[in-house]
Amino acid sequence: MNDLTESEATRQTLAHLARLTMSIPPAHLMVGYLFAHADRVRFTPTLDMEAGLAMAFGAHRRIEVPLVPWEGFQHGVPIPDPLLWIEAARAHTRTPIAVRVSTDDRLLGSLLARHFERRQVGDARREREDQVRRLRQQVDQTLDIYAELKRLLADPEREADAQLPEFLAMAEEHMAQLSQELTALKGQLDQS
Repeated sequence: MNDLTESEATRQTLAHLARLTMSIPPAHLMVGYLFAHADRVRFTPTLDMEAGLAMAFGAHRRIEVPLVPWEGFQHGVPIPDPLLWIEAARAHTRTPIAVRVSTDDRLLGSLLARHFERRQVGDARREREDQVRRLRQQVDQTLDIYAELKRLLADPEREADAQLPEFLAMAEEHMAQLSQELTALKGQLDQS
């Protein structure tokens, strides 16, 4: 799956889920729906009741596992019939579909685990990118303060204010610290 695109990996996982749900018509129907909308499918380790569209599958090889083979939800409200769920989903053509699969099938379990790992790596990268963005904003604010302090120091009427050079040194120190943090974060981003 490492060489597969996210869309290909989703289709591969759905294909295996389809094989496991062949004997369960409602679940099999919904896997077909997901195939048609694979670009919107987001596999989740737990049922996401906050999602606009969500569904849960119980795809087990052992008969004794007492789980419902398929459940659908819209904004946390259960929709027990697959056709009603599809009808309700028609109004949400761009909404991601959160899919939770409970399974004892090893291959399906490993395919799902890879989706979760990929998502965690993506989440960590987005978090670092957000940190870089926040640091850049802090650098911009500090530069604005630094420029204002320089302007005040150049004003002949402000020469008597002895604290200005001290504030200027603090701003320079803060910019240096922010620059180091920014360089370190960029290095982490480049490595991931």
